[in-house]
Parts: sequence; C-alpha cells; structure tokens
Amino acid sequence: MEREQFQKILMESALSQGFKHCEVYFEATENFEVLVLEGEISHYENSSQIGICFRGIYKNNMGYAYATTMNEQTIQYLIEQSKENAEVIEEIEKEVIFEGSNYYTPINSYNEKLKMLSLEEKMEAAKKMEQGALQQYEQVSIDYCVLQTIEKTIALSNSKGLSLCHKKNGIVANISTIAQQNGDVKTASEDWISNDWSAFYPQEIGRKAGEKAVSHLGAYSLPSGEYKVLLENHVAAELLSAFASIFYGENVQKGFSLLKGRLKEKIASSKVTLRDDGLLENIFGSVPFDDEGVAVKNKIVIENGRLETLLYNLKSAAKDKTVSSGNGFKNGYKNTIKTKCTNFYIQPGGKTTRTLIAQLGEGLLITDIAGLHSGTNAVSGDFSLSAEGFWIERGQIVRPVEQITIGGNFYTILKLIEEVGNDLKFITPNSNGTMGAPMVMIKRLSVAGI
Repeated sequence: MEREQFQKILMESALSQGFKHCEVYFEATENFEVLVLEGEISHYENSSQIGICFRGIYKNNMGYAYATTMNEQTIQYLIEQSKENAEVIEEIEKEVIFEGSNYYTPINSYNEKLKMLSLEEKMEAAKKMEQGALQQYEQVSIDYCVLQTIEKTIALSNSKGLSLCHKKNGIVANISTIAQQNGDVKTASEDWISNDWSAFYPQEIGRKAGEKAVSHLGAYSLPSGEYKVLLENHVAAELLSAFASIFYGENVQKGFSLLKGRLKEKIASSKVTLRDDGLLENIFGSVPFDDEGVAVKNKIVIENGRLETLLYNLKSAAKDKTVSSGNGFKNGYKNTIKTKCTNFYIQPGGKTTRTLIAQLGEGLLITDIAGLHSGTNAVSGDFSLSAEGFWIERGQIVRPVEQITIGGNFYTILKLIEEVGNDLKFITPNSNGTMGAPMVMIKRLSVAGI
C-alpha cells in the first residue's frame, strides 16, 4: 500500500471509530555504509526501514500506537492500540494536533546526483579517503575509514487538513588515523557532512586526518594556569552542542537552565550571534517543518550578545504564552516530541584562522576535547574536559600540547569570546540537532596541566 493511501484510509477509519482528531507521522530511512581497511572493503551494508506513529484524541485523551508496515491489518492494529493507550493514560497536560502554519519555506535538501551514485563510486571514494592519509605520511596507519549515504523521508498528515512531506539525503565521511614515532602514538580524525557530492574531496579529507595525527607527535603538557585560548571550529561546535539545551524553553521552565527571565538581556560578548536556521542549503539539519507540523524558520537566538528568543515546541510555547519556534522534534518515530535544534550555530565573523593565531600572540590553540558526556553539567554550565592542541608564541604555532584539562563555565565563556573566525563548520548531527561554529578566541580559560 502506498504511503498517501495508507495515511488517508487510517485517518478516515479512526474518525469513523470515535476519534475526535488524529495524526499520522511517517518516517522512512535508507542507509548505505562502507568501511575500508588497507585498500580493501572490510564491510558494507545497505539498510532501510519505515516507522509509523499514529496518535489521536479518543475520549478526551491522546492515544499512541506504532508500526513498521503499511497494510490493512496495520490500520486496524494502530486504531485499537491507540484506543487502549488513550483509555489507560490520563493526561495531566493535554496535547494538541496542529492545524498547520500559514506558509512553509521551500528548501531543496535532496540531491538527485547523490541518489544515482553507484555502489562502485561510493566504495572508490572511501578508498581514496584512506589513500589520502596513507600516501602523505609513512608513520600513519588507519584506525577506521567509513563513508555513509543517508536518505530520509518525513511525512505528516492529520485530520485538520495538514499534509506535509519532505525528503533529504546526505553524505557522512569519517576517517580516524594513528601516527607513531619512537613509541609516541597519536590519533586524529576528520569528517565531512553535506549532500553535495561535487564538493566532496575524499583524498583531502584523508590527508587532513593524517596531518593532524602527525602534527601532535612529541606533545607534552603545560603548567597549570589561565591562558588566552583559541577553540578550533569543531571544538567550539562540540562545546555548543553540550550546552544547546539551555536555550530550550521547556528546560528554562523546568529550572534546567539559568536563562529564566533573561530575554532581551546581554548574556554574551557583542561578538556572539547565535542562530538556529533550519533553511540552510546542503546542511542535513535543514527541513521546512518540524515533527509537529510547525514551519521552520531562521531564528536569531542571541544577537550581538543579547538573548532574543528561546526555542519552543507547541507545548512549551503554550506555557510561555508564545508561539512555537518550529523546534518540536522526535528522536525516532517512537519517541515523544521534545525540543531540538535544526542547524544551531555561532554566526561567523570575518577573520581567518591565520589572522586569529597571529592576533592571539601567546596562548593555547585547542584542537580536540574529550569527556563531553561526563565532564559537562548542562544546568549549571560547568565543564571540565580533557584537551590537546598547540602552544602559540609570537603569533606562531610552536609545539603540540597534550595531557591538559580545560575547565570553566559555558555562561561565562559566552561573555569572554573576543573574536569569531570565518571558518564555520557543522559537525555530525546528534540528539540536539546539527551544530556549527567557526574558530573562537576566548579571553581566558583555566588549564590544568603539570
């Protein structure tokens, strides 16, 4: 049975069996993954799946049911299961089914050329990525080298007349390298995410990963103290990801953020503008609507240091007597709606990496951090993370640095950002969305070393 027909029959049947309103959420994914080791394909896999979430208002309660097939038996199963669910669960906060936004901005996040790639082309690209790392440096070996193509379709329809569908695809390439010299071992990785195959240069990605690992050979620690610091773009994006939830309206309401009552206040340096833009081209977090059917927009969360808005789903927006920002998403078709970013990023400035290093003069360039899950407190903003990078003197990189721990507070860091680079990079999407940042300069940061 085709999706559109299935959704139509399911809703008609549900309404005829006592549901006041209902909604069908459909999710389909197609994944390809290939791993390369020593020039050979060590593993590859094609997988696909669909997921359906049916929910409806029955006897004044919202009932839910889930399925992975589309046929006549599934239709009745979903109706019966959601009835049972509605009858045994009494809602404290009533959920709503959204009638739709006035306008949805069309975006093209599906690349037909990517869809037409052959199996051989994908495998060859993965091999080139490995070659790029191995051909450049004799002391480099491969930890892993993987290329994925992802295709996702989301369709949402309800009995209030809403009917939406969006399809997107993308590439995720990742390589991890190991450099060894005189008993010293260093690892490094490089990734690339987009849906523009023409902009994908696998050998260059491999070369960068190898170069990173080699450049950290011979590293040693620093004396403990406070230093002026540069965070590489992906490091700044990872740190932003760890604390993105402080900007969620629902977390502010629950006391899980320190931003309560601070709208329109200056909470960051005037160099900081923070956006959540779900309409960017060629970025995997882009989508014209969220999983509640609300139109996605380009939102300024912080503008020149001032907090302009929080991110909301329908339920959290109603509590604050405002409108949803289009940030109500599921992390999988069986999960409930939570707040989630689309493309959440620090707006880039105009300075190059070389300019920022020269401007830093003396200080620390952080190129990698570890311990984000255990070393961060998203409520207080505190963090303590293992790190490595390079020591800078007279505006030049002098030597690699390792075995240090950086510590501070995210709310404080926002105020201490002195400069923002022009090298915006988005990292691999996670449960908070797709995060991005350019290089940022921080006035001071505590470093624990030797």
